[in-house]
Formats: sequence, C-alpha cells, structure tokens
Amino acid sequence: MIEAVYKIGRISPKKDFLEEFIEEIDNNYKNIFKIKIDITDANNPKYLGIDYEENDLSKKLKYFYKRGSANGPDKTPTSKITTINKTFKNKLKNYFKKFLNENKKLLSNEEQNLIKALQNLMDENFDKIKNDLINFGEQNGFLKDKDSFKEPSVITFLFRKNGIDYYIGDMDLFVNVFKNNENESYKSFYIKSNVTSKADKRYCFICNKIAEEVWGFVNTYNFYTADKKSYIAGGFNPSFMWRNYPVCSDCAKTLERGKKYIEENLAYKFCGFNYYLIPWLVFDDEETLMQTIKRFKNYPNFSSQKQKSALIEKTEERILRELSKLSNQINLNFLFYEKSKATFKILLFLREIAPSRLKFLIEKMDAVDNTPRKFNIFKEIKTRKDPLNFNFSFAFLREFFPNSKIDGKYDKYFLEILNSIFIGKDIDINFLLRRFMEKIRREFLNDQWYEPSVLKGYKILLYLEEINLLKRRRKDMKNYGNNFEEFFAENSIFDDETKKALFLEGVLAQKLLNIQYQERNATPFRSRLNGLKIDEKTAKRLLPEIINKLEEYDKNYYRKLEETLGEYLVKSNFSHYSVDELSFYFTLGMVLEKHFRQEKEITK
Repeated sequence: MIEAVYKIGRISPKKDFLEEFIEEIDNNYKNIFKIKIDITDANNPKYLGIDYEENDLSKKLKYFYKRGSANGPDKTPTSKITTINKTFKNKLKNYFKKFLNENKKLLSNEEQNLIKALQNLMDENFDKIKNDLINFGEQNGFLKDKDSFKEPSVITFLFRKNGIDYYIGDMDLFVNVFKNNENESYKSFYIKSNVTSKADKRYCFICNKIAEEVWGFVNTYNFYTADKKSYIAGGFNPSFMWRNYPVCSDCAKTLERGKKYIEENLAYKFCGFNYYLIPWLVFDDEETLMQTIKRFKNYPNFSSQKQKSALIEKTEERILRELSKLSNQINLNFLFYEKSKATFKILLFLREIAPSRLKFLIEKMDAVDNTPRKFNIFKEIKTRKDPLNFNFSFAFLREFFPNSKIDGKYDKYFLEILNSIFIGKDIDINFLLRRFMEKIRREFLNDQWYEPSVLKGYKILLYLEEINLLKRRRKDMKNYGNNFEEFFAENSIFDDETKKALFLEGVLAQKLLNIQYQERNATPFRSRLNGLKIDEKTAKRLLPEIINKLEEYDKNYYRKLEETLGEYLVKSNFSHYSVDELSFYFTLGMVLEKHFRQEKEITK
C-alpha cells in the first residue's frame, strides 16, 4: 500500500515546494473571515475589525493554510473554524507566541518585534475580536448559533501597511520560514509531542538506500502509532520510531506528493463512504501506472452532486464495472476512511483486489438480475415518485446496515460484509436475517410499506448464494409434485419442508388479510401474526386460525394450498432454524402472495 502511494508520488508532477506544502481550502469552505490589522507602525499594530470574502481557490498561496495539531495552533495563522470559541482558544489565542518560539532563529530582530507586538494585540483584544466576528456573522446571516456558522468557514488575518492590504501569503515574515527551510517545514515527520525521532546514515525503508538522515514519524495513512508500546522496536521510547519505519526526507516528500494526488484525483464515494482507489502494478511500469491513474481520474463520479439517489448508486457501482475491465496486471487497493478536521481514520482497507474478482462479482450481479423467471417476483414497482427497481445493488445492504439516528449505526457491520464479498469470505445467513427482520418488523408494526424491504433482502440472499458466500443449512430438494414446487424449483433456497411450510403459510395469511380488507376495510388478523416473530408455536397456531377465519367469511378457496401446507408442516423440523429465518420465509410468502392467485378469488 505505502509502496503504491510512493510510486504514484514518484510519477506525479513536482511542483514548487510551497505549492505542494500549503494546503488548498476546498470549495466546501465557502466563507473566509479576515481579522484586519494595521502594521504600518510595526511596534504598535492596530486592530481594524472583521472583513469577509468568498473562498477563492486561486488564492491558495495567499490564504497560506497549513494544518497543525488537533488541539493547538495550525502551522500558519489561517484556520478552519470548528466552533468559534474552540477555534479562537486553540488556534488563534497563542499562535504568534508559538510561532516566535519555534522560529526565532529564522527571524530578524525586526520580525521578532512585530510578532511580539501581534501577540500583545491578540492578548489585549482577544474577546473583542471574537465578539466582533460573532456580531458580523449574526448581522450578515452567517451564524447557525452564537458559537458556529451555518456553512464551513475559515478565519485568517489581513495586514494593512501604508494603505495596502497583504494576505498572510504576501508576507515574507511567514513565507520565508517555510520556504527557506524546507526540511524544517516537514518536522512533524520527525518531531511529535516534543520528541525527536531521526537518525543519520541509515537505511530507508522506501527506497532501500542508505540516506543522510531518516525520520521516524512518517505515517502517511496512520497504519501505526507511536503511542502504543507494542508498535515501537526497543520498548516504549518514541525517539526510536525510526527503527520501525525509517524514511528519508526525499521519500517522505514523495509520499506526501502521492498522498495529495490520491486525495485530489482518486477519491470516490460508495454507499455513503469515502474511499481512495490506489492501483498497484504487479510489474513495475511507470508508463502503465501513469495511464492507469489518468484513466481512474476520468471515471465519472456524480455521487457528491445533487442527483437522484438511484442515479448515484448506479454511478458508484459503474466505477466497479469499469475497474473489472482492467488487466490483472493491475491490482486495486480500496481505502475506506473517515476524515474529520484533525483526524484520519481508516475504516476498511481492501488490499490488492484483482480486477478478475470484480469481474466475477459484476457478472454474478448481472446473472442474478437477468435469470429468466416464470414467477416475475422482482418486477419493477411504479410509485408516485420514481419506480422501484430490484436489480441488485450494494445500496440494498446499506439500507439494512445504515448509519442513522432512527435505525442505528451499523457502519462496522456493513463494511465487514463488503470486505467478505470482495475477498470471498462466507457470510452467515442468521447475521443478515437478524437485521432484515428488525427493519421489516418495525415497518410492519408501524403500518409502513414493507414489501420493498422484503424483496431487497431476498435479492441480497440470492446474490450471496450466486457468489457462493451464503453460509446456511443446505438440503437436497425433494419435489412433492404439487402446484407450488415449480416456484420452489425456481427459488432453490427453499430446499426443505420447513421453509416451504413457512412460505406457504405467509401466502395463506396474506390471502386472509386481503379478504378482511375487502369485507371490513380493516385487517384485524394482523394482530395474530405476533409482530412477524414466527416461531414453531406461532406457526402451528396460525394454520387452523386462518382456516377458521376463511370459513367464517365463506371464502375458503385455498384447500389445495392448505393441504400442501399441512403436508410440509407435518414434516418440518423447526429446530434447524432461527426465529428470524422462519419469520423471513413467512413474510416473503405474504409479499409474494399475488403470484399465487386462483381464478375464484380473481372473479370474486
């Protein structure tokens, strides 16, 4: 993985040091608030007030933003605002003092005096500047509340001298500290929490050469940490981190260049998650790698735009379809991550996935969607909005394993399933059905439309069965020669009497509910379905109750169905199945009841 990032960095065009080092404030941050200070008299600067402009990407080197530590000042006096109070306290309050302490030897006496004066100004006007920003935001409609803005925003400084305004990037005072001391600018790679980790004349892990100096805290994607003893060779002494992972300065910069290229060009979305797509060539060939990343860069990705959700899903999965066409000379790394303002967390790392594996997964998606069926159970459903399509999508899984306040947070489980699918690891049916039935039962009890959830859940099972990953009890299917065996033969998951019995009981239960609704405009028998928790006791209770009700309405057209159901029920072994699995087959029968209509009930 790190070698792949390094190789991308090696072929990425080198830019001016500051162009690479200084970070772009992307379009998500729309508002730039400026603290204006007059420095015409360097010994007595004067605070002028708050100014504002919209973010201008062409001013990257003027805003001069470089992220620092999470709970301390950034490396430059430009900061992304989290909350106003926190940003002022952690980022701005003591910035100039810290800047002076760290760079004193690089500053002239005149520059040192100006920095001291700026820190004094901040000390004396700290509350006023903060309150002015709050008032400015309030008066101009930027504030969400007294401590935060409606949209992501940035705070910076604008200095006025002899009537001319200067951004931070216009001031040699700030620029030269980084420009004239390039290695010092990367000191986070060898200094952490006041501990220095570097060594001279040592072997570099990346380029495999003896380097003048190697650094110990080059941690491109947080694959290890210096905070845990087990990660450090020689015990809990972070200064020896260079022994674990020694990286020379040139390679560290190349890794940063590769990382930046990936962030800007190889970042995608999938089912609500961000991921980086990082190619790895089986045989090292820079020309092929260059063509590959250019091809990746051109893949369409509309998932961050305001599109219909169905189009977003298809676009995201179309990228996988395109990747499946690649040669197996190229392996693919998928790095799913979560990034906040100060931390980068790896959620899932799919390592070296071959395009042939993606091709297999895509072909099986097409197979499970396009298999000819006499019983068209996945027919598109028209709604007032968009039609509901049941072609398999990974988004189906995400619906059952979401991240929401109402349904709960299941990111970990979704990613575990995704990992299993990509690497070919079995997935237990009971693990899936537990979540399927939680969602379906809630919709049933709240009188919501649960048919789409049932069909999507069943499509997931069929797809996993198609790619041979569904871990379930299996049995040689016996054909009883009745009218329903044709359906069961087409749906091979119904390979024993218990599943068939529960499915047909669901069909019969729905027929009764349909009759009740026609007769009474209500479905009181729903209350007898035990909230769709169908265990052995409930299943055996329901059959005579349903038959009795149908007789009461004088509309029992289903004696053949009842006879077949009874035959299956007698031969069932409920001990083999969980309540969730039994309940799912029952509910699926309810949903698919329309495919087993008889002439009598149609004419009636």
